[in-house]
Amino acid sequence: MTSLIITNGDNAADLLTAAGKDGRIVPWRDSLHEGPLSKLSGKQNFHSFRQLRSTYWAERGADEFAVLEASYKLRDELLTANDEFDRIELWFEHDLYDQLQLIEILTRLYHLKRFENVYLVQAGSYLSMMSPDAVLDLEEISRPVTEQMMAIADLAWQVVSDDRPLKLAEFVSLKPAGFPFLAQALLRLLEELPGLDGLSRTERQMVYSIDRGMGRPGMLFARCQAMESAQFWGDWGFFLNLSGLQFCEHPVLTGLTERASIEIFKDEDRRKAFLQSSLELTELGAEILAGTEDFASHNEINRYVGGVHLSPRNLWRFDAANHQIINPQNH
Repeated sequence: MTSLIITNGDNAADLLTAAGKDGRIVPWRDSLHEGPLSKLSGKQNFHSFRQLRSTYWAERGADEFAVLEASYKLRDELLTANDEFDRIELWFEHDLYDQLQLIEILTRLYHLKRFENVYLVQAGSYLSMMSPDAVLDLEEISRPVTEQMMAIADLAWQVVSDDRPLKLAEFVSLKPAGFPFLAQALLRLLEELPGLDGLSRTERQMVYSIDRGMGRPGMLFARCQAMESAQFWGDWGFFLNLSGLQFCEHPVLTGLTERASIEIFKDEDRRKAFLQSSLELTELGAEILAGTEDFASHNEINRYVGGVHLSPRNLWRFDAANHQIINPQNH
């Protein structure tokens, strides 16, 4: 029997290999909570999606567009040729990073009409932190994926990739069958919309922690990770977000030696200097923290949360206290 085993990244793939899993093991490399997302309803959209994601990561310096696009294409072709595999196993965790990958893959399989012999392991802990022996114990919670579950994943992807977050907010109030971690993960995605203070939850945790003495970027990353019930940020994405609070028109913080980039982490001296930067809040940062100022009133926001392109004219917000989406037209 030939098996295709898909998991969340290289560390988990290496772990499953070390555990002796037999089959083609594929890491699904993409931080889908960063950058734009689009619809997935057929091969044409698969092509558009990989163009979109390759462009985004190339602009961020992850690699050249052609290299990134080739990597995405290989994954697409592997799933398209899924009938070559008797069995497909999906190994994923509970956090936002993994849950987005999971619904993407199931949406693809749904539109490719692969409904038989697909199995899912959903771990409530981090695969990469397990031993090879321990990870195999998770096979006990493996469950077959039904066509209904794929349809739910497809619906979840539709609302995540929509250009308005209203349907996503409705979806997180549900408890989709077969996905015990999905609603909470997608709520965490909603929290990356600007709040009433103009900051995402991640940015707010940064500002809060710096105010309480976490003045080194490396320490700050660890502190903010500890504030998550399910950690999903990688260090590079986190530091890019941190840089955006200093390298903007009206900074919220000071102290970084330079804007975060992939080149920094290839150079030991620059990496060390960046991680040992001494961070402090500016006066504006302190006022935002106190609730008397709005980051978005002083700085132009231009980023994506799922399919929502946030901009000064399209500034959707999320009022976490009242669990309410605020339409730009009403703010």
